Formats: sequence, C-alpha cells, structure tokens
Amino acid sequence: MITEFKNMPDSSRVLIYQATRELNNDEVSGIIQRSNEFIDTWKSHEKDLKATIDVRYNRFVIIIIDETFESVSGCSLDKSTRFIKGLEHEFQVAFFDRMNFAYKEINVVKSCNRSEFEHLISEGLITEDTIVFNNLVANKKELGTNWEVPFRDSWHSNLFALPQKV
Repeated sequence: MITEFKNMPDSSRVLIYQATRELNNDEVSGIIQRSNEFIDTWKSHEKDLKATIDVRYNRFVIIIIDETFESVSGCSLDKSTRFIKGLEHEFQVAFFDRMNFAYKEINVVKSCNRSEFEHLISEGLITEDTIVFNNLVANKKELGTNWEVPFRDSWHSNLFALPQKV
C-alpha cells in the first residue's frame, strides 16, 4: 500500500539504490510510475506492505518501508531487488554498482568510480567538507540526518585518505 513519505515513521526501513548516471525527467517519471505499480502489489507473507519509493536528485531510488505495519520478509526483499534489476534493464542504468561514489560539487550531485574518486581526492577536489552520500543508512530518521554528510563524518573517510595539509 502506497503511503506518503511524510506519513512514514522515522523507524521505517530504508533501501537506497544509486544510479551510475543522472536520470532524465522522463526516466524519473517512468520509475515513479513503475514504483507505484510495484508497491501497490508488494506483499510480505501475503500481507500488504506499507511503503513508498522516492527518487532524489534524479539519481537515487529510495524504498521506504513501514515495518511497524508489517515486517518485510526475505522473499519480499528479493522481490524489491528483482524490481530494481528490472528498472536497470528497462532504463539501461546500473543501480547495484557499489564502487560508484556520489558527492556534491557545489549543489550538483555527481558520481564516479573508485579510481576517479581517489583521483579527485588526491587533486584536492574532494575535501573534508565535500558532501558525500551514505547509502547505508538504515531508517527514515538516518536518511534525514546521516545520508548527506561531509566527507570527514562519513564512512568514506575510513576508506580514503585525504592529502595531508602543508
């Protein structure tokens, strides 16, 4: 059952799928339409799930599930994965590339592969203040507080070393 984002509790489970490229407005409209169709029929153990799917920055497909209404099962998670894989095929974009890193440059969201990200860091184009995206947030509350964070406060800082200041 489709529920508005604002009506989802902060404890709602969040799954984030990041596109390897910016989606155009027609693609976003198509994804939203298919998402609504998917959620309308999405179930866990034959019980409706209360969920919503949001597309942010024309790059992130975010599934939000209210597990206070009904817990999501392994089978229903598998269905959501198949749904996202179907979007990949239909729109010719990857959503499961975990080595694709998103960041903000001024107010524009960009993404690149790991080696490009490391190069941007070494050139000083990504700094401790650069906003990066923590797609590992677990719930709606974290989506609002820990999804878009400065590099220095993210898991990225544990993986990539910034150049030493002189």
